[in-house]
Amino acid sequence: MIADHSDGVRPEQVLIAIETDRGPWVTALVAAGYRVFAVNLRQTGRFRERFVLSGAKSDAADAHTLANIVRTDSHQLRPVAGDSDLSEAINLLARVRQTRIWDRQRQVARLRA
Repeated sequence: MIADHSDGVRPEQVLIAIETDRGPWVTALVAAGYRVFAVNLRQTGRFRERFVLSGAKSDAADAHTLANIVRTDSHQLRPVAGDSDLSEAINLLARVRQTRIWDRQRQVARLRA
């Protein structure tokens, strides 16, 4: 979706600011080659205060604020590092193990009932 609107710009030239440093969106963006910056919620709030005196908060205003932060202050932000193959494998195994534990607990509850 981002590539459809980038008009031939390479992914490594696109800067993306997001308020979290983990999750499927961040993982997909980093894997696609985009430069993703995790911005702290307080940083976003302080930056918003510089331009919006009323203190009003909306998703559109937050998106505009994040775009301005990454445009003007990207040199001060920490880029999100992609996970290594080993850490992704560990995450997958941990999710599978947790799912199996929940399945076992559900089966024990059914047997007791």
